[in-house]
Amino acid sequence: MGVDARVHLSSAPRKYKVYPNVVDCAGKCATETNFTCKAFVWKGPNSGCVLHGKIDMPVVMQNKSEWFLVDLDCVTPQSCWWPVKAANVDPTSIAASMKAVKAQSHNHCQALCLLGVLQPLCRAYAFAVNLFYAKDYNCYLFPALNPTQSAAAASGNFILYQNQCF
Repeated sequence: MGVDARVHLSSAPRKYKVYPNVVDCAGKCATETNFTCKAFVWKGPNSGCVLHGKIDMPVVMQNKSEWFLVDLDCVTPQSCWWPVKAANVDPTSIAASMKAVKAQSHNHCQALCLLGVLQPLCRAYAFAVNLFYAKDYNCYLFPALNPTQSAAAASGNFILYQNQCF
């Protein structure tokens, strides 16, 4: 299982650095001078490399990602999974604030949630794979939902995912 390379792993501002094409990411980490590099995310030689300071944020796991995390201090907090909370739901029937957007893919919908810009404190999302919804809104972003909110959703064509770490 890979990780999402776009997610910041440190709560400290500016404690990461991105390099687009690196032969030896571990070497870049060892020679970093702007902060103490404690971890890095990359795909292997001649790929991008993301250096991180102290890891104190949850690590987001992403299906089919080629990126992997090397934690030099072996202190990585619990990995975050986004399990399915409900299948075949209508996200517009969920009694919570939401932001409807058009996403390119399931991973794009999840990334929009993780960014927290369109829906601050986004902790759940609903996505429809069906191409019928691709012309309109196929991704709905939510704050954390309690079990009652998830269970009360009307039947529909979306799958609801919720971050288990928050």
